[in-house]
Amino acid sequence: MKRIKIEKDFVIDVLRASAIALLASVIAVIAFAFIFKALDLDTAVIEIGNAVIKLISIFAGAFLGIRVMKHGILKGVLVGALFLSFSIAVMKIFNSDIKTPIFTLLNVASSLLFGAVSGVFAVNFKRKR
Repeated sequence: MKRIKIEKDFVIDVLRASAIALLASVIAVIAFAFIFKALDLDTAVIEIGNAVIKLISIFAGAFLGIRVMKHGILKGVLVGALFLSFSIAVMKIFNSDIKTPIFTLLNVASSLLFGAVSGVFAVNFKRKR
């Protein structure tokens, strides 16, 4: 197995992509809250909306934040992990209980998996700058 030498660009890419994902998430959550309030939607829509927001945010972060076209899958997994860690921290700050271990496992799995897929897309399907 080949070892990956962690370079400054690698860390900057992961941090930049994570910051973009978090910013996209905050903007999307605020927009979703306004739409939810204006349309008086059922509360069952919240979980679906949150999942969609999470996936879109991770993808946007990876696609817009990764600039060095190497190690996409690893960068994507790390972006998903950082995004999830921040999300859990925010839930804890606002005293929101994490529902069940299954919910948490699904959240971790989906964040890491979609992060990996997003990283691959970011590295392989983006024009080199």
